Amino acid sequence: MLRSLNIAMVAACPFPTSQGSQVLIRELSEALVRRGHRLHIVTYHFGEDRPCPGLIIHRIPELFRYKKFRSGPEIRKPLLDLLLSRKLDEVVRLQQIDIIHCHNYEAPVVAFPVRFLRKVPVVYHSHNTMSDEFYTYFRLKLPQILARGAAHLMDRLIPRQADFVIAINRAVVDFLANLGTPVGKIKFIPPGIDFGDEIVEIDEALIRSRLELGKCPIIVYAGNLDGYQRMDLLVEALPAVFKSYPQARLVLLTSSDPEPFLRIAAAKEITASIVVVRNPSFQLTREILSISQIAVNPRISWSGYPIKLLNYMAAGLPVVAFQGAAPCVVDESSGLLAPAGDTDAFSRLLLRLMDHPDEARTFGLTGKEVIQRNHSWDAIAVEIENIYAKLLNIAIPADKRHSLVASNRKALSVQD
Repeated sequence: MLRSLNIAMVAACPFPTSQGSQVLIRELSEALVRRGHRLHIVTYHFGEDRPCPGLIIHRIPELFRYKKFRSGPEIRKPLLDLLLSRKLDEVVRLQQIDIIHCHNYEAPVVAFPVRFLRKVPVVYHSHNTMSDEFYTYFRLKLPQILARGAAHLMDRLIPRQADFVIAINRAVVDFLANLGTPVGKIKFIPPGIDFGDEIVEIDEALIRSRLELGKCPIIVYAGNLDGYQRMDLLVEALPAVFKSYPQARLVLLTSSDPEPFLRIAAAKEITASIVVVRNPSFQLTREILSISQIAVNPRISWSGYPIKLLNYMAAGLPVVAFQGAAPCVVDESSGLLAPAGDTDAFSRLLLRLMDHPDEARTFGLTGKEVIQRNHSWDAIAVEIENIYAKLLNIAIPADKRHSLVASNRKALSVQD
């Protein structure tokens, strides 16, 4: 095992929260703590009230009122990131930090000046590319054009400045390499999932009664409602499903404002078939996933790795998604994939699983096995330790190195 390190995990966002990126940061950090390392989370001045066992959280001062959980551009964020860079420098200096591990695009920009001053290597953990997502936060054509140009520049310049890049999507490795990031310092490592040790007792009748769901089939979506999630495509796909199964319900688990989504749903006259659960607890989310029949992921962006997919599949749910946007879903094995943006095909796949519940259950069980086999945080933490060791010139004993390589090849053999 690698010697104990002091690691600064930089999150240029509220932390902790139930959003996918923050969940990844928290669970990875907790896995590294289990490996014996000291994890210092350097983050914004606020977050949700969630336990983070073993993590030391360092927050920037609250100089003005800012409590925005939603991701995306905001005029005050450059000042927050300036404060974050100052806080990171303080943590690196006082805590004798060995490595800086940054998530998403703002964090490495925050970290590069500190690296220059303190000579501490920076690992950049890519959750997506800007070219694939940034423009979706703008509605008008001119801002979108400008955003695409800025995004391309960020994709070209920021990752290549890091000492090492971890990509959670195989396609991102090729994308960044084509833009000039040396192949030798990029590695694909998928995200993990914390399965939890406890057995969850579910009172399905009570949950259904509380949400007024009766005995209806449940299609579930769990996640934020930002533009890149393409909830508009889901709305296009659902009327045909509700026509064939008028008793079915879409249960929406989200911390986002659902009103924009409900407005486009109203235009299709399907709001009566939608149940919104605002700000669900982790426990309630697990309970609702456990009583659902199908999970959906309507996004078409290719560069991320939706954590919701891991949660769906860990719960034994079959997934309906679009091709290219569901890296862990194997078509006709752990779920069904429609051509990107083809809402008619998406509807047909949903109806197929509704018509054939035994097939749906088989897909769900297969997906659960894939997640348990390929997404262990403990195995992933060892892979990341090896990156740290390389950057810090720390030798790993040969017997440990060979055994780790063998075990992790098996654990990280994600099916394409």
